[in-house]
Amino acid sequence: MGTKCGVKICGTTSVDDARLAAEHGADYFGVVVEVDFSPRSLTVDEARPLFTDPPIPGVALVFNMVPERLQELIATLQPAAVQFLNLEALDHIRELKKIYPDLQIWQSIHLPEAGQDVDLERFKKTVQDYVDAGADLLIFDTVAVLGGVTKFGGTGRVSDWDLVKQLIDQSGSRVPIWLAGGINPDNVAEAIQAVQPDGVDLCSGVEASPGIKDPDKVRLLIERAKTA
Repeated sequence: MGTKCGVKICGTTSVDDARLAAEHGADYFGVVVEVDFSPRSLTVDEARPLFTDPPIPGVALVFNMVPERLQELIATLQPAAVQFLNLEALDHIRELKKIYPDLQIWQSIHLPEAGQDVDLERFKKTVQDYVDAGADLLIFDTVAVLGGVTKFGGTGRVSDWDLVKQLIDQSGSRVPIWLAGGINPDNVAEAIQAVQPDGVDLCSGVEASPGIKDPDKVRLLIERAKTA
């Protein structure tokens, strides 16, 4: 990774919060689009103002969105990247890279919470499969069951950072790998030092309430990430 760690402020629901992230030095903002389990989800129409003349590149996060609707999203929002929270079909990744050569494809890979068993070989194969299919960036996040609902991202839960570092080292990935899951201003420096990712991706760790960013937390998080 470079001398500075990238930062994406995710779960953005307003133009003001996108500008807030940009003002404090974030590299990307993320918008969750039509994801039923997320309290931060917007419709395509609701997300449109955030992607109109954005202050920094915007990423649209989707989960099991049907291809036709995804194409409508891309045409309407023209995001810098689409991030799949589900493990998207490899053939669809390849097709999207052909249709939209300038669109970045980001793929989330979810690990269980710290303390749970992980099939390291299976995760290594998953990483390689998505790199080979053309994914431009991978995000290692945490899956958790909260209130009886399985949530892929936005959980506020951390995975085993030592295991993530091992997975990154052994995967030999040719694309950037970012870390997500339970990162906040208090632990971001520790996370970066432990995992050495190319970037960090976070949501609930800088919120005043779901979908509403806390300016002080955003500022502190980015300051600490950029100097870790």
